[in-house]
Amino acid sequence: MKIIVNNLAFEYNIGCRLLKTKYGNKPFNGLEDIWEDIEPLTFKEVTKCITNIEQRRVAINCIGLERITKEINPTLVNKKTLKKKTTWVTQEGEMVTKKFSDTYELYRVEGEKWSKGIDSKIWGQSDVYYVKFKDTSTDREYMIWVDARSVAQTNKDRTYDEDKITATQAIAWTIQTNIKEGDIDCIVRQGDCILIKKKKWASNSNTIRHLTENEYKELLVLES
Repeated sequence: MKIIVNNLAFEYNIGCRLLKTKYGNKPFNGLEDIWEDIEPLTFKEVTKCITNIEQRRVAINCIGLERITKEINPTLVNKKTLKKKTTWVTQEGEMVTKKFSDTYELYRVEGEKWSKGIDSKIWGQSDVYYVKFKDTSTDREYMIWVDARSVAQTNKDRTYDEDKITATQAIAWTIQTNIKEGDIDCIVRQGDCILIKKKKWASNSNTIRHLTENEYKELLVLES
């Protein structure tokens, strides 16, 4: 018997444990009778019993990065705080300006820990990186995996020294555009929605690229 989790089929016992991991004390429909007996799945167990990359991705999402970090013991590579100012209109129609500090943290996870139990030809043994930050309006913490080599390349580090990338380079890298570097007028961010205004003479490119650190720091004018 199989259980479908996020549109992927898992062996029954593993699927039950993933659902328990994801939903905690809230019984999942159809499993109410055995819910209390189900043990949540740990990240270390995922690395041993799930070798399919897509299944592992779903399992990681079920566990959540906060719980994973307690197991994988990541190393803080870089931490940056930006002083920002944003403006918005209240429900009463009044303009409000707020100054705040935005802190980003870049972490590295040893490849040996991350890829344990997976064929190295498929997953590799390279270290992996993620950037941690807070939502500016809710204070919720988020984490996004980044390709450190690509981050270095985007910011013109031709040595591809992954340990030299910064947290702000990493968060900038998570935004993509087809507007050439130098042709962006300004950037507005509302949650996951990114609006990029190009200069009057600029044209769109056929190539999608990542934002650089300088573009993120200099062109992001409004954020909520």
